[in-house]
Amino acid sequence: MLLTSLNPLKNIAEEIANLAQLAVALEACSYPKPGAVHRFSDFKDTKLEHFIAGSIAVGPAMRKLAFKGLLVKNGKINLQNVNIGKHIMEAIIATRNLHHGGNTNLGVVTLLAPTIVGTAMMGYNYHHKFNINSLSRNVKKIVKSTTVKDAINFYRAVGEAKAGGLGKVSCGIPDVNDPKALKILQDKNITLYKVMRTCAKWDTICSEWITGIQISTQIGYPTIKEVYDKTGDLNKAIVQCFLTILAKHADSLIARKNGLKIAKKVTEKAKKVLAMGGVLTRNGLNEVKKLDRELKTPDNRLNPGTTADLTVNSIFISLLDNIRP
Repeated sequence: MLLTSLNPLKNIAEEIANLAQLAVALEACSYPKPGAVHRFSDFKDTKLEHFIAGSIAVGPAMRKLAFKGLLVKNGKINLQNVNIGKHIMEAIIATRNLHHGGNTNLGVVTLLAPTIVGTAMMGYNYHHKFNINSLSRNVKKIVKSTTVKDAINFYRAVGEAKAGGLGKVSCGIPDVNDPKALKILQDKNITLYKVMRTCAKWDTICSEWITGIQISTQIGYPTIKEVYDKTGDLNKAIVQCFLTILAKHADSLIARKNGLKIAKKVTEKAKKVLAMGGVLTRNGLNEVKKLDRELKTPDNRLNPGTTADLTVNSIFISLLDNIRP
């Protein structure tokens, strides 16, 4: 009887996870995202096929997160039992096992994880109306409920992804690369929410956690919806979303590699491209392609990777609203 009662929840979890995987793949393929991997441009160590492999690899963890969110909604578990850090780590390990490219999924999974749980808590399925405000509120509840175990598993995920870390840390939050980091988290009872709250001062993905995915819900998703409704072209909508986020928020990854001054210069370039129409006008599209070439450096130092992660989350939210390729 219990197994039968859980089957509908598993079906809904499958639907949500499928949309999350589709969002990862759609962002990777969209063209021409300036400075990023897309269908006509690879990096030396990370290619389009690595991102596609990553979109497949995250599936099992995404399904577990969605199912946990549904269990929370139905009163079967509390938010602390979601174990969001554990499932982020699982997704990153699965990604590393499926391709030999660079880090493709850490930022994406970090953003999608609370968004997926929040979607499930909202009671989402194809027969329910999408509610952006409810989703944002749920994400805030989820991140505030995270535990020390979540923080420890998240730090392990960063190590598995071979990512650069969380940037400069302070206020007693240990550096990800500190060999004693996990012990410090445990001894000082530092939850993942505390980590994100501290790093939100300079890292946009951490800020998204704290603000209830504000950029994704208030900039990314509305941009995709507006352009999609106007053109029916999801690729254009995704690239315009990428440009709009980049024009409004200096990219954290570029800032970490080059300093905030350089990141702000890239943002100014994105603003100028948008002022010409972005991908929605011929002149704008030419400028987008030109900016793409300009940001492609041999060492990928001008890759707006954080912007790409925010775009994935925005695409996922748009898919929840029945926007489709």
